[in-house]
Amino acid sequence: MGVKAPRYPRNSYAWVATDYAKKVVSGKIEACWQVRAACQRFLDDHDRDDIEFNTEYVDHACSFIEALPHVTGALAGQPINLEPFQVFFIANIFGWIVKATGLRRFREAMGLFPRGTGKSLIGAAIGVYMNFALGEQGAQGFSGATSMDQASAVFDPAKKMVEMTPDLVDALGLEVSARAIFQSHTGSSFKPVIAKTRDGGIPWISICDELHQAIDGTQLAAFRTGMGKRRGSDPLLLIITTAGFNLAGVCRQEQLYFEGVLAGTIRDDSKFAMIYTIDADDDWRDFRVWKKANPGFGVSVDEDHLRREYEKALQSPRSQTEMLTKYLNVWCNSASGWLNSVDWANAADPDLVIPSGVRAWLGVDLSTKTDLTAIVAVCLLADGRKAVVPHLFLPTGALDRSPNREAYTDWGASGVVHQTEGSASDHAAVEAKIRELCQTYNVQQVAFDAWQSATISQSLAADGISVVEFPQKAATMHPAMVDFEADLLNGQIVHPDNACLNWMASNISVTRRGAMMSPCRPTGQDHLKIDGMVAALMAHAISCVEPPPARADIALEFWD
Repeated sequence: MGVKAPRYPRNSYAWVATDYAKKVVSGKIEACWQVRAACQRFLDDHDRDDIEFNTEYVDHACSFIEALPHVTGALAGQPINLEPFQVFFIANIFGWIVKATGLRRFREAMGLFPRGTGKSLIGAAIGVYMNFALGEQGAQGFSGATSMDQASAVFDPAKKMVEMTPDLVDALGLEVSARAIFQSHTGSSFKPVIAKTRDGGIPWISICDELHQAIDGTQLAAFRTGMGKRRGSDPLLLIITTAGFNLAGVCRQEQLYFEGVLAGTIRDDSKFAMIYTIDADDDWRDFRVWKKANPGFGVSVDEDHLRREYEKALQSPRSQTEMLTKYLNVWCNSASGWLNSVDWANAADPDLVIPSGVRAWLGVDLSTKTDLTAIVAVCLLADGRKAVVPHLFLPTGALDRSPNREAYTDWGASGVVHQTEGSASDHAAVEAKIRELCQTYNVQQVAFDAWQSATISQSLAADGISVVEFPQKAATMHPAMVDFEADLLNGQIVHPDNACLNWMASNISVTRRGAMMSPCRPTGQDHLKIDGMVAALMAHAISCVEPPPARADIALEFWD
């Protein structure tokens, strides 16, 4: 596809937005695939007959926002000067109109911006503009987050913008209180709200700041439901955030949906996104790729500051996690992560095919009554590599109670996770799958932790399947982790790119007792599951040891 779009008056806001898109698509501005896709979509959509790009609306929005002041730092009191990527973001939201209705095309917008790009400032400015400059009667604006402090990260700048512009207050008839901005003649308001609020309202604009911190999608669902009640108009849901740590959380799932729209795999003409990150094959250790994720590089984002963060990350894994999420928008584990995310990603093969009859070892991690159970097969391939193949189970009754329900629902629908009936783990289904795998592969051994496994292990052993007890303690898990990590680093492990197992690989952390380590969840985050990786470690460990003579009458302990 070529670089195309009508010509707009030079240096007009429409020209700035179009020029930015052309430079991204042509490669003059380096960008990740998501940004390239958004820019190509913008250029291509000028050829459509059902929508139009209204430059007057773009001018109105951008000029209003540039009349508002910065509220903090050295620029406090000076008018906002929008950078090209910010003009592009705002122009898309307010410029595209559906011809048949005259309403805005985009009802939801996501901005995944790294730290330092002024995302909260722009969110605040859009909030003031939407609520008080468009003449909407009874407009209800909300800045929402998991805490009042975070919700105030957008509301407080909006409040200060109003307070610092008395002419604006007079012109628009605004009143300001500690926790609200009002417009008396329209009955409009803008308030901060937290996720637990019962006040869903009928939002005209809902701004979700730092959605990556949300435990679940309750507030987002309330905003969407409320927007649906505002009929005959075009409300806006705006998500502005950085990346975070929970790959099964609501924010990551929202990002994946918006990426599906950008990639063309999901048809949803009401959604727009600018997602700044690095591409999957980029090496963050190459400082040149940092420009992809930082559109304000050298302007609003100081290059020297980024270089200091870069150098810090090279020296410290903990700093590396912080840097990747906040400056490169790469989703990472929140604690002192164990596996290198690049090594794990490089081991993925979505087209992996395991021949029947290959030698295999199974690790089984049985769940509590209401969560994931994992069977992982480690299969020895002809080229000497070991394939890590998960089979994951979740009772449908656990979905409503889990903070991971959005991801679990998607994974269940796509077959990534096997859903079982009821509200408790279905151990019969687990045993049936083990027996099926023993028929498919030449299974050498099946490893269980002793907890809750007696019934299944005894049943399997009675039928001649070699069962081994694998205690999940440092003495057994430490060598298992060392061997697994070494094989992953050396390219001896391959996996089928299962989204749920990838999530667990990003979650798994380390607890140490002296020189020994064992796997654990990130501290205080029990919703970040690691069951599949624990099962993988068990299976991989027994695959590295010559098994003892088979005995069907008892379960042998692994380290006997």
